Amino acid sequence: MISRSFDRSAMSWSYEMHLQPLLSATDIEGLPFGSVFGSVPAHSVSKRHAHHDGEMFIVLAGKAVVVLGDEEREFGPGEVVHLSPFGFHEIRNESDEPFDIVSVYWEHIPSAVAALDKLPPHEQLPARALVFCPPPTPNGGLHLGHLSGPYVRADMLVRALRSMGRDARYVTGTDDHQSYVASAARLRGTEPGAVAKAEGDTVIATLRAAEVGCDRLTRPAGDPEHADRIRALFDRVVTSPAVTEQEHPTAYCPTCDLSLHQAFARGFCAHCEASSDGEICEACGRPNEARELTGLKCRICGTPATTRPERALWLDLNAYAEQLREYLRGAYTSPDLQALVERLLDEGLPPYRLGRTTDWGVSLGEGQALDAWADLALTFLDAARAESEQGGPAKITLFLGYDNSFYYAVLLPILAFAAGLADHLPAAFVTNQFLHLEGEKFSTSRGHAVWADDAIAAAGPDAVRLALLRNAPEGRVTQVSHESAGHLAQDPLYRGAHAWLAGFAALDEECGGKVPGTGAWTDAHREFYRHLNLITRQLDGLLLPESFSARGYVQLLESFVVRAAEFRATDTPMRRVGSLAEEARTSLALEYLAAKVFAALAWPVTPVLAQQVWDWLGLTGHPVRETDWSFLPTGATCLAPAPELATATQAAAGERP
Repeated sequence: MISRSFDRSAMSWSYEMHLQPLLSATDIEGLPFGSVFGSVPAHSVSKRHAHHDGEMFIVLAGKAVVVLGDEEREFGPGEVVHLSPFGFHEIRNESDEPFDIVSVYWEHIPSAVAALDKLPPHEQLPARALVFCPPPTPNGGLHLGHLSGPYVRADMLVRALRSMGRDARYVTGTDDHQSYVASAARLRGTEPGAVAKAEGDTVIATLRAAEVGCDRLTRPAGDPEHADRIRALFDRVVTSPAVTEQEHPTAYCPTCDLSLHQAFARGFCAHCEASSDGEICEACGRPNEARELTGLKCRICGTPATTRPERALWLDLNAYAEQLREYLRGAYTSPDLQALVERLLDEGLPPYRLGRTTDWGVSLGEGQALDAWADLALTFLDAARAESEQGGPAKITLFLGYDNSFYYAVLLPILAFAAGLADHLPAAFVTNQFLHLEGEKFSTSRGHAVWADDAIAAAGPDAVRLALLRNAPEGRVTQVSHESAGHLAQDPLYRGAHAWLAGFAALDEECGGKVPGTGAWTDAHREFYRHLNLITRQLDGLLLPESFSARGYVQLLESFVVRAAEFRATDTPMRRVGSLAEEARTSLALEYLAAKVFAALAWPVTPVLAQQVWDWLGLTGHPVRETDWSFLPTGATCLAPAPELATATQAAAGERP
């Protein structure tokens, strides 16, 4: 006889609850399930998670709410609940007593696979989405390092959602009130407003040249109502008891008579020793105060910094630490961002200065302006609120560089809590690391860059987008060289797609410019059609914020083009056999369907080429993604794309057209 007893002293902490082994196959040979005792402490919530196993809770004592997906129900002693595979669940115990259960779980792969089939990725994508990107700082033009981060990747998601019939909007702008704009103006001997306007116009033009569509642009310096709206939100923030006026020693340059913060301060991070400006270290993502940097100097004149006392409003971030933890529990955060924020929370959040001694930005009076990052956060909330009021609720996904993690995953939510605007926070954060040039970070000031405008002029927006998406710095630093940046059109997908599509000129001659209907099917036809539907589902799965991967998307899209070219190569001989005329019709119909599928799946990556293919197939509007692909109408007229595609293919290969 084998027995086990519920024993709190024998429990360990896992899944944010107490667990104790019960019985499993290691105890009883052949036992087809595992089991544990579990206890969720009073006034706590277990970790939200999913398994591929089936699971059953048998309640021993206490009462709590079991949440499974969008369902939730209270359970008490003697009750049983079954949890399906891959169903995200948690236990919310709001009572004064522990909630004690027995969990029984088992693996049944057919059930797990069936559960996946019931959760197709496209159904998990929202009906209405707002996709935000941090506004670029208008102190210079955009280089490939800028584009490779959030901007093209976010546009890829917006286009994909629109092709599925979703209401998706892209929100960005220019970060006009950054100290980097003010410091650039000082160094150039001009005014910050002039820099923000001129460089901001250039930034927006570059985004448009890269086929990045912006539905809402926030341009603070050119918006006469911006300051009043942001001050109104800031007034809500300062009512929080966590905001107090304090005096602290502040980095100062006596030569320039400048309060040194952010772009005006330059030294080395006290945590990782990397070169850093004031208030944030891009290398390790940790916040700082400029005076904490080692070797601190004034960026304008190079004078070693001193300090002086300054009074300002400060926000006690730690006062909202638990609310921040709770918010981030329900939002998706990329693993690198999650690790950083959890480390910062465990160490204790630093206080944050809300007013800066500067004449650039939203004035707070007495020689101070709203901190640029607080201004940016409130601008985000203002835009999100306006979008919600105009179009209704939406799921917000924020694409951001890892160096902005603290500001967007800590400062932004806490300001939203203080202002009562938490409903307008992101539901998902998708980060990127950095694209390096020749092993070093892109640098505008040192001229260590490949400018986006130059690359687009040389290779076209499709080739630039494709190269950046293939080499996107997702979860890692990626590299580009001057040589590879000069040959962006050599990408294998770019060349392969043009070559395959150029081959449709010969098919048009066979069909007389008319798309044939299907006839008899072979096994190869069936499997190619299956492939078209399966790869669409696979690509859909890479669009979920939780699994978003531009790199993976490009690789799968390339495999689709290879598969389509192989299908043509192996099926073409059959079309010359008179007795197989019925099979030949199906083969040709599948080829035209593959072109339709390509246009829809490639539109997020290479929008110019994809739209061209969609148009010559006689289809209207922008490319539309289907769940199960329908054939082109029999007899539809296709305008041969051969001349344009052949030219592009030869150009990509470095040949004379």
